[in-house]
Amino acid sequence: MPDPKDEGVGIEIAWSLQGFSVKIRSRLMSALDHLGATKIAQWSLDGERKLAINRALTDTQLALIDASTKSLEEELRNNPDLAKRTLTALSRAERQSENIEVCLGLAIEDLKDHPSTSDQPADAPEALNPEFLNRWEQYASGATSEVVREKWARVLSSEIRAPGKFSSKILRIVDELDQNTAVLFQRFCECRMFSWAPAILLDFKDHELRELQEAELIIKPDLPAYYTFATMTADDEKEWWAIAGKTVGVMIRQNPSAPIINRDPMSMGPLRAIGGILNLGVYPLTNVGLVLATILPYDEELPFRRLANLISREAEGAAKFVRLDEYGFFIEEHVAQDQDETLDASSGKTNSGT
Repeated sequence: MPDPKDEGVGIEIAWSLQGFSVKIRSRLMSALDHLGATKIAQWSLDGERKLAINRALTDTQLALIDASTKSLEEELRNNPDLAKRTLTALSRAERQSENIEVCLGLAIEDLKDHPSTSDQPADAPEALNPEFLNRWEQYASGATSEVVREKWARVLSSEIRAPGKFSSKILRIVDELDQNTAVLFQRFCECRMFSWAPAILLDFKDHELRELQEAELIIKPDLPAYYTFATMTADDEKEWWAIAGKTVGVMIRQNPSAPIINRDPMSMGPLRAIGGILNLGVYPLTNVGLVLATILPYDEELPFRRLANLISREAEGAAKFVRLDEYGFFIEEHVAQDQDETLDASSGKTNSGT
């Protein structure tokens, strides 16, 4: 008989769930319940990452196994081929169970390392959709390599943080992505700003972009798509073009402008200024691509800094990488703290002082 403390769905964890919000904890528990991981007996996050999630069998499961064994015992004894197939099926089931358990462990680790920072809406569900969990289990059961296991772990942890993101279609596309396309997409997302990546930062061949398009991850329009910069005026009355993310931004000098900026009115180049307006050529992500981008590690600073450096390469000072303070002001990194000069990203006006 199973230990009484293992009846139903219980959890024993060597680490605390205290750092999780109530709804994150509730969704995680619903996933463990649905997937049968009723006891986490050990958890270690050392350098070698020892993961262990052991299933505690219910009375019903034990009874089914016992009944099946008795009914098949005689037939297996007299049918070696059936016995061999049965052992193969059991071995496969054991491997699938192990794959799922490791994916679960990695998902929990990801939730611990990257807790949700966004506020949960009041109507956010407290349990994950069973249909999502059924499909996730199907895909995770075949995850034999560490790379694939980590992929499905991030899918689950992302769905726990913000349920409803991964439809059946998106899960199918995740499953069908081959390793080469996945690497290309990761390279693309390293240049991502918002829901697009600047063409000027992408060192991609045309066939590589087509591969991402055919995988339904990016949009490669017949005519270039453009992002339009805002304009701002500093205290010295110099005008700048500006783009701001959540925490960082880029200022681009209007006059004299960098050589990389094309001022030809007929230009279809990746960085053009027409009528005083600066346009940046971009490749947008599809809805599927945007969802998948959220499960990849993302450094917002990297593409903004790359853009500023690229524009300034042949004209020092033509672009500046800046940070945003809590009020949305631009803060130039090179300015001394006792002479801080901040720029309002929304109004385009300069404010001096701390």
